[in-house]
Amino acid sequence: MRLTPAQIGVHLICGRQLPMDAKRSLIERLRAGRELLVKITGKDYRYDLVAWHAHLKEAREGGYTWARNIVLPRIMNEALSSEDWQRTAHELGNEI
Repeated sequence: MRLTPAQIGVHLICGRQLPMDAKRSLIERLRAGRELLVKITGKDYRYDLVAWHAHLKEAREGGYTWARNIVLPRIMNEALSSEDWQRTAHELGNEI
């Protein structure tokens, strides 16, 4: 399966491991995803997945393909319900 740049950014900021970077830690994946999304959009919503989705679903930058009619894609809901993801996003938010 081929991912668009926006999909790669979302996968990373949600903490997903991609085959090309399987050795990255969770904190490195979140940082890399945010950096990629900022590069694509010129916007910075930090680790606010709801804000990222709201922007990307309308702008369609970077090949974002999740539907405009959904509140939040499953990948983002799963990240938000993960204690590890929440803790890591909080730590990263504090270093900014």
